[in-house]
Amino acid sequence: MLSVLQTIDRWVVRLSLSVAMVLLALMSCVTFYQVITRFVLESPSTWSEVTARALMIWMVYLGLVATLRMGALISIDLIFELVPDAVRRLLSLVIAAVTLAVLCVMIWYGWLMAERTSSQTLAGLVDPITGMRISIGIVYAAIPVGAALSVVAVLARLVEDLVNPPRPAAEQEIHEV
Repeated sequence: MLSVLQTIDRWVVRLSLSVAMVLLALMSCVTFYQVITRFVLESPSTWSEVTARALMIWMVYLGLVATLRMGALISIDLIFELVPDAVRRLLSLVIAAVTLAVLCVMIWYGWLMAERTSSQTLAGLVDPITGMRISIGIVYAAIPVGAALSVVAVLARLVEDLVNPPRPAAEQEIHEV
């Protein structure tokens, strides 16, 4: 069971991080295009700002998966240094429970928001293939999708912390030398 979770976790983190990096590159290109059209050509693009914003939102929520997996979102290293192993395990459990609760709220309300805004469209943005307007709900869908993928990362991190509780930073340096 543990190896299945670890395999799923690796795939989810790799995929979400890879997509987030591609979105960052796309956002940079679109933003550069926007600057060129606005300041060099003096004819601002109508779609580039909206597109860059949507790409950034998706990038952030997909990047959240890797951030939670690495335990880099909220640092509580000082507390881990002050408490014994048994308390570290309990602390990891409490942190994971609170994080999962927040992610569940994000999934629920993010889904509701994506549903509510699905009939609204992004200003100045048209699908180049179909010629139809693009729904704002697609942008809001980043919230429940990123949160749902983050649940896998948090559970994998929790299992890892319960099996091998986080060591204090000073103790890690001693073992790594």
